Amino acid sequence: MTIVNAEATVGVSSVATVSAKLRVNLALHHLIAACRYSNRIKCIEIENKGQPFGGFWEEVLQQSMAVCTLTVASLEGFVNEVYFEGGILKSTVNDSASIELSEILERESILRKYSVALSLVSGKRLDIGEAITQNISALIKLRNAIVHFCPEWMEEQDKHEKLSKLLEHKFHQSEFLAEEPIFPRAWASHSFSVWAISSTINFIDYFYNEISQPSVLDPFRDRLKDF
Repeated sequence: MTIVNAEATVGVSSVATVSAKLRVNLALHHLIAACRYSNRIKCIEIENKGQPFGGFWEEVLQQSMAVCTLTVASLEGFVNEVYFEGGILKSTVNDSASIELSEILERESILRKYSVALSLVSGKRLDIGEAITQNISALIKLRNAIVHFCPEWMEEQDKHEKLSKLLEHKFHQSEFLAEEPIFPRAWASHSFSVWAISSTINFIDYFYNEISQPSVLDPFRDRLKDF
């Protein structure tokens, strides 16, 4: 919880009254929670290493889905904070313009929000072809496929196959489903969760480096190093 504004007024009676505006940011908590789930996946895989596919794997899938959705939620949360009451945009646009931008971009993609902020602050455009950005694009597509899941027959894959190819070589698929396509199940692994969290951290650091400001994650490195 952050106090963003506080002022005191003293009346004739010399009794001070204090008013404060409070706000809660959840982006960091999303990312820290993803680290916790990732550690749980690691433990499950270690406990069952060498075992055939079994009921334990359901928790691997569920924890992996949590990591996927939480990392993307973190990415969106951090960029929404950029637009909240100006944020880092204060040197470029006034508060009213920042509010207008926030409303205009509300339904835009996460990467679009980062791109506009980057352009406003630094005059640069987000490099969509950069590997760091490509990883985030792939992570968001995986999140969307999970949240808006549409089943396909394994023998007649279309969109699932395309997503599997997109995720290929980004991380190691589950050793318990080594013969399956990466999507819809074999992506779930500790290797995936490490990739998802690392990609998120790297992208946020990249964004702040591009605008020549300290990363918003700098004060919390000790809480983001174990996943």
